[in-house]
Amino acid sequence: MPPQDFFGTPFATILAMITLIFALFGLSSPAFADCQVQLEKALCYTQPVEHWALDSENMAQNLRRFQERTCLPMPANIKKTLIEVYQKYPREVQQAFCEIKKVFIESGDVSYGAMADYYFDPATVKVQQGEWNPRFSGKPTGYVLIISEKNRFKGETNSAYLTRVLQARFGNAPDKKLLPVAVADDSFGANGALAKTIVHEIGHMLHRAQKVTSTYFLPMSEGAWSKLSFKLEFDSFSLKHAPAGYEDRMGLKILTAQDVKPTLDLFKKTGIATLYGGTSPQEDFAEFYMFTYYPDLKWNIQGRPAFDLKAEMATNPAFKAKRDSIRRLMSLPEPFSLKNRGTVQGEIGAM
Repeated sequence: MPPQDFFGTPFATILAMITLIFALFGLSSPAFADCQVQLEKALCYTQPVEHWALDSENMAQNLRRFQERTCLPMPANIKKTLIEVYQKYPREVQQAFCEIKKVFIESGDVSYGAMADYYFDPATVKVQQGEWNPRFSGKPTGYVLIISEKNRFKGETNSAYLTRVLQARFGNAPDKKLLPVAVADDSFGANGALAKTIVHEIGHMLHRAQKVTSTYFLPMSEGAWSKLSFKLEFDSFSLKHAPAGYEDRMGLKILTAQDVKPTLDLFKKTGIATLYGGTSPQEDFAEFYMFTYYPDLKWNIQGRPAFDLKAEMATNPAFKAKRDSIRRLMSLPEPFSLKNRGTVQGEIGAM
């Protein structure tokens, strides 16, 4: 299904109606740049390069090496797949690609599917000793998007990906028939996991541009978004309503079959839709950004719906507040732009 708003009307239809109304009254319609040229310019097929923040002693040098790595010949199928995915996105999502300086397709064996980060002007980077960790400052001028070839270009639907990620947390539940299965938007077919992961990473770009949540700089701070589902205690976020020990077992991937119902109850109480979103406010925002455009998600247990995201968005105050917050941000003239972002700074925390 095409992406829809909360009235069930496709975004493309709404944009067409707005354009018609503006034309009838002689007004200019909302402008969305065509960012495919920038996407093609940014593409870079490359070997993995260790993230700049992992080596604090040579941080500025490693940052340059991370951002300005050598590009290898791009496999034609990878470029074709990315362009096809881009062309299926709503124009609102496409505009993010005008702000991406580098799209690294990494050919090596890495543990992640995709990552997004700032693209810093190296001339502005300064590193000095902080109270606990190195203190970093630098001016971001765009973004870097990193995608694993191995983990995202082998073909996987969005439903299969969401199911796999959630079920992996239930390592102490040998009978998978009792575990939730995602019934989700699969409009991208075999490229669903790739397409939706990219939208998730674009969510990270939005929250960084608009300062919605803390990043990896300390000290962390609470905001309107994090307070919806999390609580901050001693520079660490935890889920509201989570029972004692639950998050540790979730992180260690040892939840049991007996945790299934409490987990789905926790989703509803806390206002999250996936366990990955429950790991931090940043990941929660990125997941919800993706679900704002692709809200078709149900968690079924043995074929019966146990959690319906669209129903929660219609009735649950936390879900409605998150959806409305993202819509407000996306209504800004240039929601992803870093022109007014200024220097980012702080002590380096956990990545």
